This record gives sequence, structure tokens and C-alpha cells, in this order.
Amino acid sequence: MIRNISISAFINIIFSLAFIAILITFSFFISFDKQKHEITQQNRYELIAENFLSTFQNLPDAQSLFKLFKKFQVKPLEDRDEKLEIIKNAQELTITQNYLGTYRVYKYDNTYYIYVQQYGYNLMLKDIRNHNYSMAIIVGAFILSIVTILFLYAILKRKLKPLKLLNKQIIEFSNGNKDVKIKSVSNDEIGTIAKSFNEAITLINNQTKSKDLFMRNMMHELKTPITKAMFIAETLDNEQTRDNLQRAFKRMDDIIKELATVEKLTSANSMMYKEPTSFFNIYNKTLEIMMVNPENIASKIKSFNFSVDISMFSIALKNLIDNAIKFSPNNKAIINASKDEIQVISLGEPLQYDLSYYTEAFSQEEKRSDGFGLGLYIVKTIACLHGYTLEYKYENGKNYFMIKM
Repeated sequence: MIRNISISAFINIIFSLAFIAILITFSFFISFDKQKHEITQQNRYELIAENFLSTFQNLPDAQSLFKLFKKFQVKPLEDRDEKLEIIKNAQELTITQNYLGTYRVYKYDNTYYIYVQQYGYNLMLKDIRNHNYSMAIIVGAFILSIVTILFLYAILKRKLKPLKLLNKQIIEFSNGNKDVKIKSVSNDEIGTIAKSFNEAITLINNQTKSKDLFMRNMMHELKTPITKAMFIAETLDNEQTRDNLQRAFKRMDDIIKELATVEKLTSANSMMYKEPTSFFNIYNKTLEIMMVNPENIASKIKSFNFSVDISMFSIALKNLIDNAIKFSPNNKAIINASKDEIQVISLGEPLQYDLSYYTEAFSQEEKRSDGFGLGLYIVKTIACLHGYTLEYKYENGKNYFMIKM
């Protein structure tokens, strides 16, 4: 599951967990610190009470008591009614009795009082020191921790921002945009990847341009001499020699035509010209460029209209029909067509490999004198350009090649 999470999402999860961990940690710390504060307060009141009880045994004078008041920051209450009100209404926190005497700790109106009793002494002491629990330091530490986490998060996200841009432009490149350029803004690993990616794009573009230039020059240079040779072969008197030469030149001409089709489909400048048409129009156009005997094709076509590049789609259908006739034992093909899919069916043995093997350029099961391994590659490429898919199945001794629309 973790493998399927993006780096950005993983970082968000990590920092969210860190934020939650800080909240929980400070919550527990505050709880424990409050308990510690209360224990410290309790110990202080015990110390004050025991000091006063010990002093009472020596019958202290006013000056001795005043020193104790100042030392422990307490103030004696003289008003009897005020004492009774505190005893009656205050919250009694603790009561302790020992050999020295008895003392109680009260809390009233958020103020603490210590009531000390021994041998006629009844002294009510008010704690005048600030005893409120302060969270200023804890809140400051919490804010500092959160700010630090957010600062690190912002730095990390900013550091990974070029990686998002790199991923976006790699996707653009894979979708056919060969002019993608990435500006490297750092010298770290991401910057190195960006530089390597730019170098790879430049190399691929140079190789593509060289290939296109080679293909065009080669086809141009070969087309003229082949045409002349075919005319010369027509003048030969020996019929067998003439037929052999014409077949050889016809094969070379077919190779050039298929290479020209491949070059057009793979060229960065190739354009599709979709226009509304009927499948009957495509079918008739296909029969024209095939120059095949109609008796070799059985068709079951439901009339429908669609928008395609007529020239390209006719070539794709021509290749499927040509393969069906060429490689079936009875040299016949069946065409079923509807608005959902176009089927080209023929008798024969099933394909030895997956369809993906045959849709690669120059793929053949074995070397043949009547094929170049480009037919299905061209069909798949044209189908994909139109947003369709090429599929294959084998049923009841028949091969089914289907263009799903």
C-alpha cells in the first residue's frame, strides 16, 4: 500500500502524524506538569503549617511571627467573620493532625488559606504569593515546535516542487510533445535528473530528425529508379523474365509505400483530417486501393456514420483485409461492421504470440516473402490516433481482428 502512495502524499502523512504527536505530547506534559505543580503547592503548605506549629510551642512574640509571615509570604486574617465565612464556604483540600497540632488547607475564590490550630492558637493564613499555574513557557515551546514543523514542511515541499514539474513534463513528452525543456534551478539530485532528461530529449529529437531525413531521402532516391525499371521490364520479350522483374519491382514499390505510411504516422508533423463519412464510403475506398476480387470478401455491414481521416482509416482497413486474405487457407475474409466495432474474420491457425508482439514494427512469426511486418503496426497506430483500440480473439478456427470504437 505504501508503494502506491505518492511522495507528496507520503510527506503530508508524515508531517500530519508529527503534528498530532506534538499535540499529544504537550497534552500529556501539561497534565503531568499540573499534577507536579499541585504536589509542590501541597508540600509548601505542609512546610508552612509545620513551621508555625513548631513556633507556637515556643510562645512566639509578634516580631517572630512577623518574620514567618514575611518568609513564607502569607498574611494573617484578623476578621473573625471572614474566617468563619472561609471555613463554612471554602473547599477543604486537606486536613492533617499530628503531635504538633492540626492544620487545614482551604481554597476560596481562587485563593489558598492555611488554618493552623494548637493550644489556643487559631491562626488563619492567606497565601499572598502568586500560586496560579502558568502555561506561558509551555505555550511558547508548543508554538516554537509547530512553527519549526511548518517551516521544515514548507522547505521540503519547495524542494520537491521541481520534481512535480519534472514529472509533468515527462508525461507531456510521453504524450508526444518532443519540445519539452526543463529549466534546472538547483544542483541537487533533482537538478541532475532534469539535466539528464533534457540531454535525453535532445538526443532523441536529433535521432528522430536524422531518421526522418534518411527515410525521405531514401524513398525519394529509390522511387524514381524503380518506376523506370518497371517501364523497362515491360519492354522485355521473355514473359517469365518480365513477370519476375515486375514482381520484384512491385515488391520494392510496396515496401516504399508502407515505409512512407509509417513515416507519416510517426512524424511529429503528421496531421489527421477527420471528416464525417459513412463506413460504406471507407469500405469502397479500401476496395479501390486493394484492387482485390470482391468475391474474396464477404461483408455484413450495418450502415453508420462516423468522423475519421478517410485516407488513414482506409489504409488500416486495407491492411486488416489484406492480412486476412493473405494468411487464410481459403484466401477469403469476412467483414462485420457496426457503430461499436469493425471485425475482420478469416480461417486459419491462431497467433503464436500476444497481439502486442505483432503490433511492433517489422514483427513476423517467421521470415516471409510476402510481408514486411508493418501491417498490424500501421493498423494499431491509426486506430490509436482516432481514439480506437485494436483487439484480437480466436474462436471456432477463425481469427478475429477488431477495431473497437
